[in-house]
Amino acid sequence: MPEYRRLEVRDCQGTLWAFYRIYEGRSVASFEGDLSGLRLEELPGASVQESGSLRRQTLEPELDFITVPINPDTIRELKKRLASHGILGREGAVIHTQLAAGDDLLLIACDNFHDDCTVASVSVPEPFLEEMLSHGLLRKYSDA
Repeated sequence: MPEYRRLEVRDCQGTLWAFYRIYEGRSVASFEGDLSGLRLEELPGASVQESGSLRRQTLEPELDFITVPINPDTIRELKKRLASHGILGREGAVIHTQLAAGDDLLLIACDNFHDDCTVASVSVPEPFLEEMLSHGLLRKYSDA
């Protein structure tokens, strides 16, 4: 059974960019919510299909769902598309986002990064979490 650490995220965008940076080239992100205006399906390698580890978090009502491989090109585009106010965080259009490397769910941020619904796998290096804490991206992290 996977083990996770709870994350209390202060900066949703910064947290995603940090995770994308260290898992670039070996991970896939999923996004779920009202994605219609983001045009994520245009990104190279994007898919509307769930995978073994990246699955819909909300079944009713069915929300838009897309997966995107994380690489330098998609990171650049994701930063452009997700940086606007009202996309990430409280009441944002992206309700759930996850990051996986193979079958390992590295980051799960559900319910608009709600503190009770955001976790990182214990496979995520603790020094990386400490760095995020020192840069103000996280308020704190703890064992789930």
